[in-house]
Amino acid sequence: MVIHPYETLDSMRVHMTFERETKNTVRFAEDENNQPDEHPGTPALVTVYIQKVAWQRLGKPRHIAIQLSAR
Repeated sequence: MVIHPYETLDSMRVHMTFERETKNTVRFAEDENNQPDEHPGTPALVTVYIQKVAWQRLGKPRHIAIQLSAR
C-alpha cells in the first residue's frame, strides 16, 4: 500500500529503536527503514524520551511501536 505524503489518515504506527539512556529517561529514535505501510515516509516523531520507570516496566525493550490516532 502506497500512501501519498499529504493523504489524511485516522492513525499511524511509528517504530522506534533504543538510542541511549539519560539520567531519568531513555531516548528512542524513529527507525528509518523498518516502518509499517501506513507510515508517511518522512519522520513523524524523530525522537521520543520515555521515563526509565515505564521502560523498565516494559522489560527494557530495544524496539517500541507508538500508535498515533486522530481524535
